[in-house]
Amino acid sequence: MSEFGDLTNLDIEKLIRVSEEHSAKVKEMQERAAELTGRAESGDRRIKVTCTTTGGVTDIAIDPRAMRMPAADFAETLKTLIHEANADLHRQLSELMAETYGEAANPMALAQNQEAVQERIQQAAAAYDRTLDDAMSELERIAKQLGL
Repeated sequence: MSEFGDLTNLDIEKLIRVSEEHSAKVKEMQERAAELTGRAESGDRRIKVTCTTTGGVTDIAIDPRAMRMPAADFAETLKTLIHEANADLHRQLSELMAETYGEAANPMALAQNQEAVQERIQQAAAAYDRTLDDAMSELERIAKQLGL
């Protein structure tokens, strides 16, 4: 018997139903993600940036008065707003993924926490090793019973 339970009593219909429900949830998340919009605007509201998951920066609105700024300041403000709009979009996407996958399995949060990723990889490797050991032990037991 492994940590995965008795596979002879596996409820295939339940497994298929759960898999279909998960697939539907992921599809819905993908559709909702395509509709997300990240936004940022300058403190004086003269420059606004919008970005999406499908189009990157999709809109930059510039009030003509903003063009009076020194070129270096204008460029820096624009770069900052693009960064902020992308950060807003990523925050929304992370919230959506946490809602879909749960906070512990949120791919965006895991990507930002390499230690957690390494820990999950080590846990998966350990579970794989235990399962392989269990399978080999069972095969050895069967071989002995058969006199091989």
